Amino acid sequence: MGCSQRLRKRSYSQFLCLLAVFDSLNLVINQIDLIDELIVYKRAGPSLFLDFSDGLCKFYNFIKYVFLLVSSWLIVCLSIERVQAVCFPFRKKLIRKRYSVIILVLLISVILSLTQIFRILFIGNIQGVCSAVQEYLVLYIYLHQYGYHLTLLFGLPCVIVLTCNLAVIYQIYVIRKEAGNDRPRSLDSTRKATTMLLLIGFVFVITMFPQFVCTSVILYYSTETRIHIGQNILMNMRPYLEIVSVVSYTNFCINFFIYVLCGKSFRRELRRVFKRTRRGSFFGGTRTRTKEEVMRLQ
Repeated sequence: MGCSQRLRKRSYSQFLCLLAVFDSLNLVINQIDLIDELIVYKRAGPSLFLDFSDGLCKFYNFIKYVFLLVSSWLIVCLSIERVQAVCFPFRKKLIRKRYSVIILVLLISVILSLTQIFRILFIGNIQGVCSAVQEYLVLYIYLHQYGYHLTLLFGLPCVIVLTCNLAVIYQIYVIRKEAGNDRPRSLDSTRKATTMLLLIGFVFVITMFPQFVCTSVILYYSTETRIHIGQNILMNMRPYLEIVSVVSYTNFCINFFIYVLCGKSFRRELRRVFKRTRRGSFFGGTRTRTKEEVMRLQ
């Protein structure tokens, strides 16, 4: 129990908790979109967004893309936190304090929200579909594809995550080479956590990279000078875009399995939760244990 409490106070645990929340929200929103597409495709009924007002369309699209961005940048925060923990272990650990994590995530959320203000300005309900109004459509596409997708969702996060992860790997290599068999305890104590966080960063890059490539190809061949060449390419790519989309969304659900694979404490807590659930004492166990402790103290 003491180990569990200690882990909860660590900054990367706070980041992981927030990442789990935003990943779950992204998966829920994605399911709503998929259900809507299925209803429209099967002609089983009207679109879920048919009765949405312009304000609801603006709000839905705004939070949808802000949540996706926050998930990506939380992984950036995890990578930077590992750089500070491994490469600069004796410096002042501002980002590794609990209150600093909350302030940092709030600040990032505000900044990312400001970058998506254009969705509130340009989105509306167009014949039952939440999309950009015609007069701003070209500007919206440029902001969405170049500003949001290529730069904020993948480009910048990918560069930062790869740079930080490679720096951490190099630092671990240098320390092990210099120490030989006498490895410092500080390195051993952070090894599993560092491995898990490095995996999360690399999985993010791997799962998002195919979508980044497809989007880049589509944008390249969508210009007026190349559209006549790229029409066949774009049509041939269409069946694969759904697969690429599924791969990108595995980024939001695979982290749980990384926790199970790398985290001994996580596996222990998970077994404890399932045991409580089977015994029907998920909420009662804590109360019973507290009463027993009080009786012992008396």
